[in-house]
Amino acid sequence: MHLTKIWVVWLKPIWNNFRFRKSIKVYIPQSKELDTISELREKVEELYKNFEYKYDDISMLFDAIDTPPQCLFYLENNTLQDDCDGYHAAIYHLVTHRVEKASNIKLITIVTKPFTKSHTMCVLDLNDKTYLVDYQQVIEIQDYSDVLDHMKQTYSVEPIYYHLNTWDNEKGWK
Repeated sequence: MHLTKIWVVWLKPIWNNFRFRKSIKVYIPQSKELDTISELREKVEELYKNFEYKYDDISMLFDAIDTPPQCLFYLENNTLQDDCDGYHAAIYHLVTHRVEKASNIKLITIVTKPFTKSHTMCVLDLNDKTYLVDYQQVIEIQDYSDVLDHMKQTYSVEPIYYHLNTWDNEKGWK
């Protein structure tokens, strides 16, 4: 098994849970229920204004994802300073709690060559369709191969594989 795959699949969830063990585990989003994909698009665009992209510094050696409740708390109440995984963890939490009809909600990490261009986004099913949230974009997709194509076209990188993560308030990242 490739070393990056061992990290992303097995070790990173353990590291995330340890690194952010003191972060909040429960947070009820402030926004109203989002019933349609257009309402979700509007909310994602609104929340993006509170996001400041920040590369991981030395304190975040071995990139880690904070808890989704903590990320959304920062995003709704001030500014979330993080990279793609923190922003999309916040969106994951929003969708989980405010898009009642959404299902199969996951963070998808696309590992690329070079590894430093890897990217995390949110995927969900709503009204018999699958969507990808990539920052301000909410894109309908057919399957995960469309996510890989999106990475190639949008970020000009070569995806190696992807991994899906979910969050549990008791167990943390899985």
